Amino acid sequence: MAVLAVLLGIAALIFLSLWLLSRRNLKNAVAELRRIRGGQTGRRLRLSSPDRQMEELIAEVNLLLEDSQRSELAHKKAEQQRRDEIANISHDLRTPLTSVIGYLQLMEQPACTPEERKEYLAVCESRARSLQDLLAGFYDLSRLEAGGYPLELEPVDPAGVLFQLAADYYMDLTDAGMEPVLEIPEALPPVCADRPALRRVFENLLQNAIKHGGERLVITSGREGDFLCIRFRNAAPGLSEEDCARLFDRFFTADRMRTGKGTGLGLAIVRALCRRMGGEASARLSGEELVIEVRLKLMPGARQPLPRP
Repeated sequence: MAVLAVLLGIAALIFLSLWLLSRRNLKNAVAELRRIRGGQTGRRLRLSSPDRQMEELIAEVNLLLEDSQRSELAHKKAEQQRRDEIANISHDLRTPLTSVIGYLQLMEQPACTPEERKEYLAVCESRARSLQDLLAGFYDLSRLEAGGYPLELEPVDPAGVLFQLAADYYMDLTDAGMEPVLEIPEALPPVCADRPALRRVFENLLQNAIKHGGERLVITSGREGDFLCIRFRNAAPGLSEEDCARLFDRFFTADRMRTGKGTGLGLAIVRALCRRMGGEASARLSGEELVIEVRLKLMPGARQPLPRP
């Protein structure tokens, strides 16, 4: 009987010790959760003594904490991006509007001559058109991101679209002091694309080169697996790697002063359209040159080019 009493006493002490340890672990975990809830992010729950079941519970709680912290960081990043976009939109809207108001006030001056009034009116028209382009671009990009921009994918001859646009924009390119060089064959295999959307992609890239490029624009092509790659290459001596990585962000412009040379929507629309057509758009620096590559999905089994219309 004495031995049994001793064994029962030892068992009771063991169970009491385990209970106290579990209670201590639970108390510490609750205190740690309160500190985390109070704003001490990055912390994790830990045990002060071994406990298999508590370890499993705390491991699951830590996973939930990591998910919550990732969601919070993503939310803060998205919120900051929205604030930046609103600030950029406000600036881009205010700049042409301020210019229009200023020139309209000049036109009201008694000393304004008919020639000056005509000149000021032309400036107002130009600023109004830039404002119209900004609003149209923002509307189109919003529709693209919301899936409300319908596309009709069909076999399209990319060379035909490119050569036609190069002819249409030749005077704009030469007026900007840029010599376009198209190092692509006159016939390319057909791609799966929406014709107006593909024209918009190439048009935006040409306009980007006119606004920000150097003296020479070189357009080349190549095939990579199931994709046709069209590359636009032009001088960009002031562009950094950080800028290059953000070229396709909405409202991003490497023009730090946002002097009106670009709204930061053209390349965002390029990437959105390419992705909707099953392709991709990317940018990289090669020395002091910017290379923008558009990857277009080839039609299944495409070998021979399409006949020109």
